[in-house]
Amino acid sequence: MSRLPTSNRQRLVLLIAALLIVGLVLLGAAAWLWLAQEEEAPVSTVSSPASPTVTAAPTNDQRPTTGVSDPLPGVAPGLSYAPAVLSGYDGGFTALSCPQTPDPDAPAAATLDGQLVVWQPLTLRFSGPAAAESDADPNPFLDYRLTVRFLAPSSRAYDVPGYFAGDGRGGGAGDQWAARFAADEPGQWRWCASFRAGPGVAVDLDPSAGAPAAFDGASGAFDVASGEWRVAGAASHSAAVATRHSLLATRDLFTLGRLEYVGGHYLKFRDGPYWLKTGTNSPENLLAYAGFEDTADTGLPAFVHAYAAHVADWRPGDPTLSGAADEGKGIIGALNYLADAGVNSVYFLPMNLGGDGGDTWPFLSPDDVTHYDVGKLAQWRVVFEHAQRRGIALHVVLNETEADNRRWLDGGAVVSDLLTAPRRLYYRELVARFADLPAIKWNLSEESVFSGAEAIALAGYLAALDWADHPIALHNPADWFGPLEDVLGRPEFSLTAIQYLPDEAGALVESWRAASAGAGRPWVVELDENRPAGEGLTPDNAGPLRKTILYDAFFSGAGGVEWYAGYHDLPVGGDLNLEDFRTREEMWTYARHARRFLEANTPFWLMAPADDLLSGEAGDYGGGEVLALPGEVYAVYLPSALLPATLAAPDEAYTLRWYDPRTGEFVGQPAAVAATGGALPLGLPPGDPAADWVALVTAAAFAPPTPVAYP
Repeated sequence: MSRLPTSNRQRLVLLIAALLIVGLVLLGAAAWLWLAQEEEAPVSTVSSPASPTVTAAPTNDQRPTTGVSDPLPGVAPGLSYAPAVLSGYDGGFTALSCPQTPDPDAPAAATLDGQLVVWQPLTLRFSGPAAAESDADPNPFLDYRLTVRFLAPSSRAYDVPGYFAGDGRGGGAGDQWAARFAADEPGQWRWCASFRAGPGVAVDLDPSAGAPAAFDGASGAFDVASGEWRVAGAASHSAAVATRHSLLATRDLFTLGRLEYVGGHYLKFRDGPYWLKTGTNSPENLLAYAGFEDTADTGLPAFVHAYAAHVADWRPGDPTLSGAADEGKGIIGALNYLADAGVNSVYFLPMNLGGDGGDTWPFLSPDDVTHYDVGKLAQWRVVFEHAQRRGIALHVVLNETEADNRRWLDGGAVVSDLLTAPRRLYYRELVARFADLPAIKWNLSEESVFSGAEAIALAGYLAALDWADHPIALHNPADWFGPLEDVLGRPEFSLTAIQYLPDEAGALVESWRAASAGAGRPWVVELDENRPAGEGLTPDNAGPLRKTILYDAFFSGAGGVEWYAGYHDLPVGGDLNLEDFRTREEMWTYARHARRFLEANTPFWLMAPADDLLSGEAGDYGGGEVLALPGEVYAVYLPSALLPATLAAPDEAYTLRWYDPRTGEFVGQPAAVAATGGALPLGLPPGDPAADWVALVTAAAFAPPTPVAYP
């Protein structure tokens, strides 16, 4: 055997030693970076929802600004439920006994349905234990737990709750189990399934609870394309190009990314614009629809919705509901009408037993709260997805204020810990089946009477399940804001759902903006129920409410307004029996005008209420409202323009335009004006000065935002 010369051997030894030293240095650096990442941004490797790190300049913003979404701060022990931590450089795959690299030759462990494009809904399906939705031992909803960990190309991990899917086609018996997901970045994603069995395991956050069963440990990978894709007539609606950094020409919320709290007073789509809500708050029993499986009214007089007036609004190519007498055209048509009218949010209770309606529940029967109606939930899914395709967000209200409703999940018992197994299961089923949808607002309760500790615990458990980190809110009882005060500054809560009197709208928005910012967590302040309860929004009062609520709220910095319809007999209808949304069409039009004005002409997300800049205006309806980015752009609402107002502004040249809130159009030509001595006279509008007007004042250097093309 030949030997290397001594000099060569020495050089080889030195080379090997050098390589070892370099390797150790690199390994140490990698370990240090990983530990630093764990300390600074634990959401990257734990089962909690991963918040975005940096979002690109908003689509409706011309200026080169950057928005940062910080991880949620920690929560106090004992008051909230933290997600289970399974950390590691591989997103926790080792801890789950999953292979670190997928085996391309392994047989398929699951099937994946959906478009492999960023934000589009995906369903990972497994064949597992056969069951029926009514089985008691084991209960397929309570005694099995499917969780799928999805690992992003960036190594962020999402733990996604799965669910029992019956036969996979809406039937309640079968061997199908599924997890719904939406990828938030392009590239190769890996997944690994945890499937556990045991009594009550579904509602236990401990990853080791129960015992492994069936396809536990199954894994795989798939590639996801970027969001810069062409919509080929998705759901038969917009056929348009949607890119992340150009004008969006589609209503489909699946092309805009998830609607998220980003640390300020407005929600924002991850890959799209900041958002203003102009929604409907009625009917609260939207889902009490005759076309849904086993839907009935448990009270008297019995009533369920048909939405017959909207059957004609259904369009060829829209989804239908198998088994429904009208094929689902009533509720699908209603959503079409609302979207076309500019309504971009709907409010509803998925369970109102023991409350006002007593006609909506996701269970097999009202008295069996741990067995879910697979067919009905599949129908809800069709409707919810259609709403999102049409640009409509979902405001999901989890409880009513009535004691019977709050205690329904516990058989009417008064419990010391609200997080009983049935309530945990209720939250889990909703998250598992719907959290992949991009625009959801969770609301813990209508007119919440939960204590602060109870609300924090409920929101913490919900947040631990919701891998998508949808924002969570509370709704206050009439004339009482204690529930909101109790959770100021808490990381679990991102926005409000305020009940209010019309004359209080703007003042409440400004006070809660200030209070939440002062507590260290600025809230998105949304007004979601206009009183008085018996009246609400009617076919006849849209004009006065435009002045007292709509512009007062938006020009005070509100993130959104929903319209409650009061209590009225048919054909007008109200909060429980509204059948024809055209009865409130006048307000839908006014609200669309107000929102479009702000979207098309202002960087509203950078602006703040500044009423003290205005003087000399008429005092009708409380006087004028100003939303301003001082020195650049001022939006001034005048409920009456009879008296010439003066705006305090830096001395320079401006452009003044007058906008008619009744028609949604600018009137007259832009006028060149100038501020002198810090005062800018607005003069009188080019129309009836006794009417309400909006004055838009912009500095010469101001560049308006890119128009937004979503409803």
